[in-house]
Amino acid sequence: MKSLNISRVCRGSLALVLPLLSATAVAQPEGGDTPTEKAIADSDVTTEKVGDVGAADSDVQAEEQPEGQGDVSAEMQEQIDAAALGQSAAELPGETYLFVGARFRLITVPKFMLNMFAEGGQTVNIPNYGLEFIVRKDGFEYNMGLSWADYSIDGMDFKSSTEPDDAWEIIDSELGILYLQNDFMWSNEFSPEFSLIYGTGVGLGFVFGDLVRTEAYRNGDEILPCSGPGFGAPGVAEPGYCDDQGDHYNGYTEPSWADGGSKAILFPWLALQTGFRYKPTRDVVTRLDLGFGTSGFFIGLGADYGL
Repeated sequence: MKSLNISRVCRGSLALVLPLLSATAVAQPEGGDTPTEKAIADSDVTTEKVGDVGAADSDVQAEEQPEGQGDVSAEMQEQIDAAALGQSAAELPGETYLFVGARFRLITVPKFMLNMFAEGGQTVNIPNYGLEFIVRKDGFEYNMGLSWADYSIDGMDFKSSTEPDDAWEIIDSELGILYLQNDFMWSNEFSPEFSLIYGTGVGLGFVFGDLVRTEAYRNGDEILPCSGPGFGAPGVAEPGYCDDQGDHYNGYTEPSWADGGSKAILFPWLALQTGFRYKPTRDVVTRLDLGFGTSGFFIGLGADYGL
């Protein structure tokens, strides 16, 4: 009886297992892939399609990019990298650059400017030279200068336009002015090396030296110095010339404002100016200055070295 029961159990188990195996065999796809293998294969196909779409989008974006845009960006980046390494004249935004150097300016006071308020005179050229220190950032700079201007003049006939004809004098100037100047300059850059500069200058001058005045008289078209009161050229000096009212004889020097005279002790510097800036390397700057101010017209050169 026990053998019979075991046999029945085995036959019943086989009857249950065989249909399950058959159902599993029917559910498998042709080729023998399991569902897991099929899912992996489908994932690979999807990845390939996404990759193809991404590559296609990149190609489309590359085609749509304007011609030359990539080259400009690369060029700009190259300049920035070179400037950061100190290998270029280009100046980085937000960076402060310091320079120290020297300047020379030739100031010209034309005769027509003198004749706006006086008679006589002559065109005067004034050499002005000194040192400068520059602070520059984002295309704007402060140019601080200490300079000496030589206002020497020999034998210039001069009188105020409101004075009578017998007020002529001969002026000999031994004056010099020590200027403290500050130029505020903007720039329009054409390239990292070359730019147009423009701005204004302000400053104050301290006057040194003597101003020698000598009474003079007219001799035809000439204005000649008097040797003393009443001693013009014999038979030429008219009444009123070479009188003793001014007492400007024998090397008379005009007192300064501090002593009640008319010689200035301070002189302002105010100017409008422009020019060109050339920076061949990171550390070397040269400059051409052009301007007009309280002392007249000027043209100048500057040379500076980066700190």
